[in-house]
Amino acid sequence: MTKKAFHFPALFLFFSFLYLANPIQAQRAGVSVKLNMGTSFSKSGDDLAKVTVNGNSRTFITTELGYAFNYNKKTGFGMKIAAVGSYEKAHVLASNRLSQLKITIPGIRARIYPLHYDGKIFDGLEKIMPKKVPFLLDLPVIVAGYAVLNSFHLDYGVGFGSILETEYAYSGFADQTTKRTMRYFGWGFHPPMFQAASGKWSGNAVLDFGKYSWTNGAGGTSSVKVNTLGFGIQYHF
Repeated sequence: MTKKAFHFPALFLFFSFLYLANPIQAQRAGVSVKLNMGTSFSKSGDDLAKVTVNGNSRTFITTELGYAFNYNKKTGFGMKIAAVGSYEKAHVLASNRLSQLKITIPGIRARIYPLHYDGKIFDGLEKIMPKKVPFLLDLPVIVAGYAVLNSFHLDYGVGFGSILETEYAYSGFADQTTKRTMRYFGWGFHPPMFQAASGKWSGNAVLDFGKYSWTNGAGGTSSVKVNTLGFGIQYHF
């Protein structure tokens, strides 16, 4: 089984576990702050992929200041917008194994959660799920709804990358550092995992998929994909 083919059943099992194991969650409109952290996995692309291979995993951290509002108080549905500060690292290895690239990227992003529900999540799911679903599709539909509601988001932003090319395996390569302003686009899911009885504190999983791209010294485009897996904690004011 290929890595790509493996991802889909793995994600399905992950969301199935959340659906079966979690108590009913409640979200609320208004201001919230969130801290996410975990492990990132990088893969080079475009011109950079021609001279490098994939590297090791690295840590990431993001902070989010969000505001959720309802389209209609009667339904409880709305959207959430957020400002995000990020700090990520990517690592790729030169194809000739003489050097490695250690890429550090602090950045800022605008984030939107297009489907937010102010209330208990499973109450919201009942409102958006089809009324009649074949038995074999019932769980997949619920898992898909759980993954989207208050969780699915789109990101667009900019990163201020520092690319350190340094020796690999005592090759004697002289260090070189390059600064690049990088464009970022990404998407992902932050499914809720628990919430305090007060409703103010909540925890979530992190499954984010993004890409940084920039103009290299030769005038072409280089990029690195950064996929992240981790957890977060959120406070609702």
